[in-house]
Amino acid sequence: MTAMFPDAAVPSPPLELLHASTDHAIYVVVPERRFLAIGGMGGPTGSDFALAGAALHLASDLLGRRLRGGGVLVPVRVAALECLWAPPQPLPPDELPAAFADRSRWTWRQAIELPDAASGADIDAAIDEGRQRAGRDVALIRELVLVEGLSAQVLHMGPADEERDSVAKLYRGIDERGLLPDGWLHTVALSGGGSAARRRVLIRQPVAHPPAPIAGS
Repeated sequence: MTAMFPDAAVPSPPLELLHASTDHAIYVVVPERRFLAIGGMGGPTGSDFALAGAALHLASDLLGRRLRGGGVLVPVRVAALECLWAPPQPLPPDELPAAFADRSRWTWRQAIELPDAASGADIDAAIDEGRQRAGRDVALIRELVLVEGLSAQVLHMGPADEERDSVAKLYRGIDERGLLPDGWLHTVALSGGGSAARRRVLIRQPVAHPPAPIAGS
């Protein structure tokens, strides 16, 4: 099935950004987004990864409570936990799926999207309250602004140890369209609880067109 390219100048609707197929890559245009984010290194089963996710959920919940207390309508449910991944050194796209299976040395940035209504003061206050509750002298969470633009994505359904197959499917689709990966590999946990078979993760890769050949070369 051939995926159609969206107009790169027109951001995809929010619901479309969370839509994908399990058997082929689709393409979306991701606009500028703001996040609470925390960085680290290691695989998704490590203790640091779990602690970072908990810290982000706390800060996001504190921010939501602060906004609702000021009369701003924001969802009670915290937004999905997202993660940006990068290997310790650049790899060819055909080697990334196998490497993804062991991310013990990969760098990550976990992130939760911020409500549009959140001001800088609101964000700083929520981060600082979370820092105080954790007993830290310095906050680990920062605001992250991310622009991914044209991106390919697939939906993985099933256990975590089979995600590499979906990553391989994603990169095959990118290669078949003559595109190149351009930026962090991005996962979005659409569901995490329940049985492994019901687990749903969106896997996204920003892409770019290859450089145009130099005339006369």
